[in-house]
Amino acid sequence: MPESRDASAPAPSAVDSPVEASAADRATAQLAKAVASARRTAELTLAATAAGSGLSPAYISQIESGSANPTVRSLAQLAGVLGLELHELLGAGRADITDNSPFPARFTTLPGLTAMPDSQGTWDTTAHGVTTLRSRLIRGEPGDHARPVRHVGEELVVVLAGQCRLRVSDTARVLNPGDACHFAASEEHEISQTSDDLLLLVVLTKE
Repeated sequence: MPESRDASAPAPSAVDSPVEASAADRATAQLAKAVASARRTAELTLAATAAGSGLSPAYISQIESGSANPTVRSLAQLAGVLGLELHELLGAGRADITDNSPFPARFTTLPGLTAMPDSQGTWDTTAHGVTTLRSRLIRGEPGDHARPVRHVGEELVVVLAGQCRLRVSDTARVLNPGDACHFAASEEHEISQTSDDLLLLVVLTKE
């Protein structure tokens, strides 16, 4: 005689609704993007991240592809080797309006750079105390960007006068007045072949 199912046994769990599944998929994809981005910013290979966190390279790869459901402990281990707090790793892919605290506006009168052919330098036009965005006006040599650099966040370069060559990863273009490029600053980039009258507006953000 067939064995009957115990009436006291829990019923099979209900299948997630499409809305719940969609929210879970978005959260998983967001976490995957945040972990991958943080590892690239830290310039760590999968092997190095695995060695420092105690997790396997395959498991970390699954987290970054969104095919794994990591525990809080695993994420805390990853955050540690990536130089982040757990809440920073979890929030790395999110834009939160609460981060944009009010700050005093800064009105800046810039020097007459176009009328000063021999002027060189960098002018910071960012409001005081702001950490999420920096705005700089650069005349002449592009400072640390004259050599290959990488850093967190995004960058926007706009040529106001003159000419330069901008390389981002394997792509290089000569930029003329009115040309601009917006890119992920974690990609290696540099500015070269600058003309004497080069005037750049550079805006940098924190990721």
